[in-house]
Amino acid sequence: MTSLNSILLTSLSGMRVSQTSMGVVSQNIANASTAGYVRTEVLSNARPGSGVEISSIQRAADRFLAAASYAAEASHSAAAARSDILTRAQANFGDPSNGASLFATIDGFWSTISDLGVDPSSTLRRDETVSALQTMYSEIQRVGGSLQSLITEADQRIGEAVTTAQDLINRIHDLNKEIQLSQNTTGDPTGAQNAQAALINELSALMDIRVETRAEGGVHIRTSGGALLVGVSPAALSYTPSSAPFGTHGVIQINPDLGSNSNLEPYISGGEIAGLIQARDVDLPNLAESLGGFAAVLADSLNEVHNQNSSSPAVGSFTGRQTGLLGTDALNFTGTSVIGVVNAGGVLTQRLTIDFDNGTITGENPATVYNFNQTIDDFATALDTALNDAGGGSADFTQGVLSLEVGSGNGLVIQDPDDPSVASDRAGRGFSHFFGLNDLVSRPTPLFFDTGVTGGEAHGFTEGEIVYQVRDSHGRIVAQPTLDIQAAGLDAPGSDWDDIVAALNAQAGAYGSFSLGATGQITFQPASGYKVALVSDSTDRGGTGVSLTALHGLSAQATAGRALELNVDAEIVAAPVRLAVGRPDLTAALNTQIIEEGDGRGSAALLAARDATRTFPAAGGQASQTTSLAVYASRLAGEAGRMASDAKRVASGAAAVASAAADRRSEVESVSLDDELLKMTAYQNAYSASARVIQAVTEMFDVLLSTGRY
Repeated sequence: MTSLNSILLTSLSGMRVSQTSMGVVSQNIANASTAGYVRTEVLSNARPGSGVEISSIQRAADRFLAAASYAAEASHSAAAARSDILTRAQANFGDPSNGASLFATIDGFWSTISDLGVDPSSTLRRDETVSALQTMYSEIQRVGGSLQSLITEADQRIGEAVTTAQDLINRIHDLNKEIQLSQNTTGDPTGAQNAQAALINELSALMDIRVETRAEGGVHIRTSGGALLVGVSPAALSYTPSSAPFGTHGVIQINPDLGSNSNLEPYISGGEIAGLIQARDVDLPNLAESLGGFAAVLADSLNEVHNQNSSSPAVGSFTGRQTGLLGTDALNFTGTSVIGVVNAGGVLTQRLTIDFDNGTITGENPATVYNFNQTIDDFATALDTALNDAGGGSADFTQGVLSLEVGSGNGLVIQDPDDPSVASDRAGRGFSHFFGLNDLVSRPTPLFFDTGVTGGEAHGFTEGEIVYQVRDSHGRIVAQPTLDIQAAGLDAPGSDWDDIVAALNAQAGAYGSFSLGATGQITFQPASGYKVALVSDSTDRGGTGVSLTALHGLSAQATAGRALELNVDAEIVAAPVRLAVGRPDLTAALNTQIIEEGDGRGSAALLAARDATRTFPAAGGQASQTTSLAVYASRLAGEAGRMASDAKRVASGAAAVASAAADRRSEVESVSLDDELLKMTAYQNAYSASARVIQAVTEMFDVLLSTGRY
């Protein structure tokens, strides 16, 4: 009787195991097409005494293939995010062969200049030229604005990705508890494990991770750099995007309540977040800097020629650019420059020769010498007197801007001698060019940063502070140097530019070096492994509205921002007749007509600027180079295309690797319907066999009971 009971119990255990196994197989078959589903397997062994029992129900997961899949997906997502951003950036530049692209508008402007040279007196051609120049700079503004919008978008996407990652981390942690509870109660944890695996797959697309299985159930998750995301408790991530153009960005914080070392970014090397950070902090700013540099050199080249030209009729007043200089600054010009006064018929009535070396302005009608000391105010005063004597004109230098005018009916022509050895010069630019008296393209703040100041001159700042942010090679914010003008004693009388440079180096010298160059521009050379960005600057030089960093180009706002702020001079837009396409001869005798309506030598000089060789300073991804505007424009187009093409190629390769890793993982972990049907048949047969044994035992019991021998 005892042996029959044992047989009955053994068969019953077999039925239970078979039934559970069939349920697992059914679950596998039902999820055969579910993405990311890992098949479940039943492991059984002999039960002590007799029968069988289920030792575990587990997923057929391969942790090594899973780790490879996580790494491949992180690389793919990073490359894909970066490629998406750069492809759209390149699309904004446009295909050079497309008539609507940025580079087509540049070619269109040069074409109108060429046409204007054929008929300089044509009002229609002047209007077309000004319109083409407006279109070109409007397109530069559009592209520059699109790059800043993409930077903002990338930053917003980083914020969204961090929020998503936090949600995934919380849910993975919650499933850890459920899995642990199932294992402790000998339940089936595979449903929770599959759900958790799907969440981990999503997290691996956002950042590169390492997953460690816990013996008690569930997982620990770290970034590849070692930051713990899921442990005993979930990590707390936070990030606040910035929508301010040219603003500095914060960092992704992990467990900020713990204090130091809360920056997660150094511990992330892959995933969508890493790709977006690369695009936001490196790729797009480099393109923006390159575009701003090109826009500025193009404008400066046109202005250089336009300041030597004259319109027909000659205009009677010039209002210069914002130089950021003060009247008390040293003049610091060498060489000579000539101002001609012409009447309504274009006849030269007065010639004023400015000798900056000797401090004189020599007039010929009346023949008078006007002396000046070597300050801007004293020079402006002498020039004011000379122009007044020439027919009721005036000169004024106020808040960084020089303006000239002559009496009603008269016009002004300003030129430097053709011989560069005697032409006027301050920091590489002639008198009219430096002050922007007859600029074709203008900007509210300084267009170039060669100020011409020297170290021993008063710097002119009395208050305000400059705040920089320093990051190391891992993206960690390591310092925030702050220069307060008053706190540093720089508001004291006699404080000069050398003192400013010394104070800047005292604050940030550990991360690079500030220096004042020969052209009067303060530059910063970061130390290896550091990146320095401006946070804010509240300084104002003598009421000009120009800050120290804007004056010297020490911020992205000052440099890349030129692409957004340059445009055709408003006076020329309002009156295209002011477009200077003539090149009068100021060496002619007095009372000679020098302004002619059909003079096209100035337009030829403007067109020649396209192919003239000049030096371009380093800007973004473009190295310092000596070339022409036309070649530089083609290189800029090539740089945008190269970056997008390289990013696309990397993304394509990473996608192939990720797909291969996923396929290899799927081969091992996914459901094979053929295998599962074979298992189902085997379990059904085992179940039937156990049932038949039970039936036989039952019949034996019935026989024993009927005989009464038991």
